[in-house]
Amino acid sequence: MINYSLLEIAQIVDGELIGDESQIIRGVHYDSRLLKKDQMFAPFKGANTDGHFFVADLFSKGIKASFWQRDSQVEKPKGNLIIVDDVLTALQTLARYYRMSLDCKFIGITGSSGKTSTKDIVAAVLSTKYKTFKTIGNYNNKLGVPITLINMDDDVDCAVIEMGIDDFDIMEMLVNMVEPDVTVITSIGLAHVQQFLTLDNIVQQKCWINSRLKKDGCCYYSYDAYGVRKQLLKMGLADNQIVSYGFENNSEIRALKYSIEDKYTNFVVEQYPEMVFHLPILGKHQVLNSLAAIAIGQRAGLTVQEIQQGFDKIELTPHRMQVKIINGAVIIDDTYNSNPSSLAASLETVIDYSDKYKKIVVIGDILELGENSLSLHADMANLIDFRMFDKIYLVGQQMKALYAQLKGKNIFSQHYNNALEIVDEIKQYLTKGNVIFFKASNGMKFANLIEKLED
Repeated sequence: MINYSLLEIAQIVDGELIGDESQIIRGVHYDSRLLKKDQMFAPFKGANTDGHFFVADLFSKGIKASFWQRDSQVEKPKGNLIIVDDVLTALQTLARYYRMSLDCKFIGITGSSGKTSTKDIVAAVLSTKYKTFKTIGNYNNKLGVPITLINMDDDVDCAVIEMGIDDFDIMEMLVNMVEPDVTVITSIGLAHVQQFLTLDNIVQQKCWINSRLKKDGCCYYSYDAYGVRKQLLKMGLADNQIVSYGFENNSEIRALKYSIEDKYTNFVVEQYPEMVFHLPILGKHQVLNSLAAIAIGQRAGLTVQEIQQGFDKIELTPHRMQVKIINGAVIIDDTYNSNPSSLAASLETVIDYSDKYKKIVVIGDILELGENSLSLHADMANLIDFRMFDKIYLVGQQMKALYAQLKGKNIFSQHYNNALEIVDEIKQYLTKGNVIFFKASNGMKFANLIEKLED
């Protein structure tokens, strides 16, 4: 993490310092609940709260310093302040300065879906040989990435940084801070299409993660990610800087087959036909994510045995295909977020589960799909064979469109308006022999539903 005096920070961000210029700061955070006493506070004005109102109280509790936005109407408290024109810009400037001082390799990961799992898997693999840092939780946006960089240790060998975007020009901000040496594009889909408008725009913005890639850098991408290779070549990347992975015949790193047994996914890679890799996580899509980790592991000089050791200690971010057992029932918690492509991939995983299990799926609205939301929900009926499930529960206003499509196909499902309405209905399936799958956009609060089932 940073270890700078307030004077140094003020000079880096071109701010005006009020207070003790010798005070040492070891980190920054914008969440007052997570702030440590040797860290600096970064206040932001949101729709409902203004962080500047908390600064005086934080000073009284021992916090040593805070940024302060010049145009804030809040009365300045007594204490160490660095006054800046824009707090976010100051954070990003500080993050870039610190990142450029570090002697480690940065791996940047983006994609419409799969980026968080891929980050976790890549970090687990690299950690078998190198001191590795990874983005914690969902700190993957224009505010989370600078916090991630500023608070990472200065003695790591590899940093695996998740880079999420939800609008134009955000990737340029992130790349300016991270400058990844190696990149991964996990997928191209309709996430945030409300902002990006077209799939081609999404491709262009995701591929911009490579805009500062050096000549010895490399981009690994899922072979079925629409338009990626064409866009990367258009950006000027050399052919040997672009490496595909997938199940397709032309994939440069190719999975030949896979199977799901209990809590494990097993698969074979064309380059290592005698080796069966074992993942303590479920799904064909997780095999794809693991191919990226194999590719990066190869590049970093790891043996296949070391790569497998990394797979053995994978710790996924919570609510991403997380497997739990409740009263003997297998619960698959994929409730952090959703988009059409990730939902289809996750449902395929449930289908691939052994036929000895009864398969129940609980699916909630996919948010931020824009004006085509209802038609995109309805189209899910054609992406997945819903006849493979024993029970189908749909939750939310947008899921009424899928409910109507399934009814038209004579596939029985049940619709509910919100997640909590369904608790008692699902409890009857909490017995051995059942697999119950949950997925929805984060705003649907499905994590609360699973907590109710665990009570």
